[in-house]
Formats: sequence, structure tokens, C-alpha cells
Amino acid sequence: MGSISKRLRSLEKTPMNETLDDNDSGGCDNTDRISNLPDSILCHILSFLPTKYAVATSILSSKWKNLFPSIPNLRIRLDDSLFLHPESVSDTYLIRFMNFVDRLFNITLRDVPCIHALHLSCERFDDGRHISNWVRAALHLNVKKVHLQIHSSRNSNLLVDSLFGCKIECLNLTFDFIQHVPECRFSLPNLKMLVVQGMKFNSVNKIYAGCPLLECLVINKCTCYPGQTIRICIPTLKVLVLFSNFCHQKFDLELDTPKLERLHYRGSMADCFLVNNLNSLHMAYLDLCRNRHQNPYDFSQHAAEFIKACVNVEKLYLSENIITMLQHFPRPMPQFRNLLFLTIRIDTFGWKFLRSLLNCAPGLKNVFIIEGFNEECYEKFKSSLPESMLHWFVTRRGKSYFWSSN
Repeated sequence: MGSISKRLRSLEKTPMNETLDDNDSGGCDNTDRISNLPDSILCHILSFLPTKYAVATSILSSKWKNLFPSIPNLRIRLDDSLFLHPESVSDTYLIRFMNFVDRLFNITLRDVPCIHALHLSCERFDDGRHISNWVRAALHLNVKKVHLQIHSSRNSNLLVDSLFGCKIECLNLTFDFIQHVPECRFSLPNLKMLVVQGMKFNSVNKIYAGCPLLECLVINKCTCYPGQTIRICIPTLKVLVLFSNFCHQKFDLELDTPKLERLHYRGSMADCFLVNNLNSLHMAYLDLCRNRHQNPYDFSQHAAEFIKACVNVEKLYLSENIITMLQHFPRPMPQFRNLLFLTIRIDTFGWKFLRSLLNCAPGLKNVFIIEGFNEECYEKFKSSLPESMLHWFVTRRGKSYFWSSN
């Protein structure tokens, strides 16, 4: 970022089309070739810069003056840290940030018909009234995607209310400060993708309850109260990514997602599962660890229950922790009639479970084995297979092995 700023300042000092004489330039041609590029290419270059620097190019010459607002699929990326100097903690820079964003929406983008995305990150700026006004201004410009990373806010309800009823299709939220859920209102009638990070689950529940068309939900490191039930009951949901981090407390998980096709569940194992409908699921990625209060048998039972709910999948990933627990669970594995692709991370003791899993997946075509592979274990494993599987072959890819029936 510093090098870009220095380059822009150096360009301000030198006229864009000035050619130095040979004695000063060493015979080099100092013609401004960048400004002579077509506007479409210049706009493409500007689209990769943070908004602060992209807007600053308008002072270089009349050629650059109106380029930024004309960028196709314009993405606004605003970060208050770009206005802070490491050696200073003065609020002057935050005022400069506020004034810059005000001018951006009220003047620079005033005649722009639409913007593709707004990414607003506020580490120190906490005026919820101004932030909500910026969000409303972006919504008036028909923004499609909004990413808000706000770490603290005064007048936080104004910020939340600014999203009420908006027609955006993708929303990424990191709100560390929402505590008073009853005062928050959410209605996002067109939203299809929601990413929430670092929030409390009671706030998350209120958000997606107001999203009747939601298809993709990503929940990353959100917190819940001890003993709380995490309910994800969304009839339209197709993709669920759940990164839980509740290793110190008990919690239950309820899923009612009849159209869910892809599940990525990583983190702490729930104490109780209530899974009503996963019949549409065709891909599951399961990387779960035991909560500190769970004994090994409970973890094994919970893992088996959740695996049983995923019997219709075509693609399955199982982590080493799950394998370790499942191989000690006394009940037999369910039948995976549709399973075609299996990725499994095992240690040297996981081969016995793999053999049991192969017997439960008659249509399995490919197995990707990550680590835990040595020739002695493989030979013992191979000798225990039925004759119908002896035609399978294994190939090595780095530290992993690909096992195929083809």
C-alpha cells in the first residue's frame, strides 16, 4: 500500500506528458504510456486497487478524472486502517476517513447507476450513524453484495436497521458488538448467500429467519450460550458451512434442511443431533473433534449418529478424529448405497475401519487416503479384502495415496 501511495505522489509532481531531455533521462523515452492505454484497460487496472488509491488517480490528469466511476462491476473497498499512521493515534485520521467516504457517496458516485459490491472494514471508526448512511447510499446504488466488518459501533441499531428490507443477494457480516437481539430487525427478501463471523448464535438465528430465499449459509466461529440449541431450519438452503468453536461448552445441533446438497462441518462435536431431513445431501465434509466435557464413548456415538444421517452422499470426507472414534464404536456402519468418492485421513490404526467402510459402500469408485499409509499396513489391509476388491490399485501423490477401482 505504501509503494502505491508514493508512486501516486510522485506522479502528482511530474506533468503526465512531459518528456525530459536526453541529458536528464539518459536517452530514455519518458512518455506517459499508461495514460495512453484504452479506458477499458485503465479501468481494469483501477479495479484491483483499494478505493482510496483508485479515487486518488483522478488528480493525475483530465484523462483519469472520470475513470473510477466508470469501472464496470464497480467494487467499493473501504478500510479505515488505510487512513491511520502507525506513529499516531490521533482521531484526525478517522475524521479524514469519514470525510472521504462522505464525498465518495455524495459526489464521486452520485451519478453511478449501480455498484457490484461494497466492502467496508472499520477497525476504529465506530459511528453507527455514519456507517448506516453509507450502507443506505450503497443500497440506493443497487449494490448486489455487501461485506461489513465492524468491530464496535455507537448507535448499532441504526446500522442494523439500514439493512432492513434491502434487496441484496449476498451479505457478509462480522459484527462483534450486537448483544441486544430483540431490538434488531432483519428482513432480506432476496438474499441467497449469507456469511456471518464472530457473532452470537441468537443474532445469527434472527438474521436467517428473515431470509426466505437463502441458499448458502456460512457460519464461522460464532459463539453460543452453554446448553443452547443451534437450530438451522431453512427449507431453501443448499449449502451449509459450519465452523464451530465450542470446545468448552455443551450445545445441541438441529438441522431441518430438505434441499441441502453440500455440508461442510468442522470444529466441535455437538452433544445431541436432531436431523430431520438430509435426503438431498450428496457431499459431506466432516472434520470434528471431541468437546472437553465429552467422554470417548459419547463422542463415538454422536459421530455415528451424524454419519448415519449422511448415508445418501456421493462424496464424503472423514477426518482422523472421526475415524479414530468410529472404529471403536460397537454398532455396524450404515450402508452408503450412493457413495462414489471417499477422502479419508487415517493413522496406522485406521485401516480396519476403512475395510468396514468399503464393505458398506458397494458402489465406491475412488478412495483418496491422506497420510497414515505404510506398506506393512497396506499389505495387511489388502490381504483382508474380499476377492472382488483385489483388482483395486493404489498410486502415490506426495504424502497421500489414491486408491481406485478403475
